[in-house]
Amino acid sequence: MKGRILIVDDERDILDVLGFVLEDAGYETRTTDRGDEVLGLVTQWRPDLVILDIGLPGLSGLEVCPCLVSMDIPVLVLSSHDRDDQIVEGLEVGAEDYVSKPFNLKELLLRIEKILRRTKLNECTEHAIAIGSLAIDFRTQTVWVEGEIVNLTPTEYKIVELLAKHAHTPVTSEVLLKQVWNSEDWIQGAEMVKVNISRVRKKLEKDPTNPRYLLNRWGYGYLLTDIAATGK
Repeated sequence: MKGRILIVDDERDILDVLGFVLEDAGYETRTTDRGDEVLGLVTQWRPDLVILDIGLPGLSGLEVCPCLVSMDIPVLVLSSHDRDDQIVEGLEVGAEDYVSKPFNLKELLLRIEKILRRTKLNECTEHAIAIGSLAIDFRTQTVWVEGEIVNLTPTEYKIVELLAKHAHTPVTSEVLLKQVWNSEDWIQGAEMVKVNISRVRKKLEKDPTNPRYLLNRWGYGYLLTDIAATGK
């Protein structure tokens, strides 16, 4: 088996489809349609990942997610396609990634694989991460590119650290604004995020106009990855 996945959703059709698809892909799965059953299940059957719907009876996904994160269990949030606020809230309480309903099953499998791969990497490198020739040491707050230390301001480092902890997954501008600047002033904040991302990119990239590490996925957010390795 490739890993254990707990699927939590109040729609039986989604539980059945995801259970079938994930089992067929080599995962061991269990399901529940209630939020207040999740913690008992994960305690008895330690999953490698929880796919978690937001709207649940008993306890909402937003209430369950922080408990799972505190147990070091990664969470992939399922959100209604018209509720962007759910996505932001889910990421704020610690979810690794999200998929909006209705979702593409192939995309979902790719996101699951990336989360599990990243989680295993983080287990081995709890205090540091390497993304291609880019390396971040969280203990010393040091960033290197191709062996050379990158001089970042405290704010620039916070941006890199946040993106590194969600490596290969887009982080929205709203989440960056709230977690780096502790601000919800989106009117002024949008430009602040954009300007600081540009400054960080100039320090990390050989060619900031053709970035390798710090990418912008329009409509999703910013991410740290290694385009040379992924080819995307």
